[in-house]
Amino acid sequence: MKKNILPILVLLLLLLQSCTTKKQILYLQDVDQYSNTALTYATAKIQPNDILKIDVSDLNPVVAAPFNVTSGVGALTSVEMMKLTGYLVTPKGNITMPILNEINVGGLTPANVETKIKDRLIKEGYLVNPTVLVRVLNNKFTVLGEVNSPGVIPFTEESISLLEAIGMAGDLTNTGIREDVKLIRESDGKRLVYHIDLTTASWMSNPDYRIRQNDVIVVMPNKLKTNSGGLIKDPLQVVGLLATLVALFILIK
Repeated sequence: MKKNILPILVLLLLLLQSCTTKKQILYLQDVDQYSNTALTYATAKIQPNDILKIDVSDLNPVVAAPFNVTSGVGALTSVEMMKLTGYLVTPKGNITMPILNEINVGGLTPANVETKIKDRLIKEGYLVNPTVLVRVLNNKFTVLGEVNSPGVIPFTEESISLLEAIGMAGDLTNTGIREDVKLIRESDGKRLVYHIDLTTASWMSNPDYRIRQNDVIVVMPNKLKTNSGGLIKDPLQVVGLLATLVALFILIK
């Protein structure tokens, strides 16, 4: 009898080791402690390869028209079409506008660029009271690893929360490590790597953890997924397999 029980105990021990614990799966387990926390937002800065939409208007539309790039066939409504006529930021952080020619916008926020262009239009005598609107058209982030829908995902906002980004990627899989999600960002000529523990809410008030243009999110697999070479997609597969083995062992004995 003891010989029959020993293999079953070994299998049960393996089962317990393979299962993902509740603390490793649940998000924001201490979120109640951070209720009523003040929110802060960091404004994203313009980077090389950004595509900008710049609209210049004035009380007299005729005098403002030369500063706007148009297709000649009416207003553009598609974002993809607007990208074709937008201003591409060069590796040196410059764009070229009609009449104003080269303008350095790298490292500035969209609001900074609006002020810079408006000041030039007034100081150089082109317009008296212009309105300038600047928008980044190609905002996107990349999600890799243990999410249900990895890939490059566009967004229209200036920035979004990390939880929104994960939701857009279809959420983490059960084998994704939630205690160490990597956020990779290029800013001011440097590559920054943040390590975020999604099982706690302590990171939520940090404005650096809001997703910006060209951010990369990497979710690593847990030991079960890594050791199986990717063959095991879910811990429940192990549960089913071990349960089957236990049943067969009992029937044979």
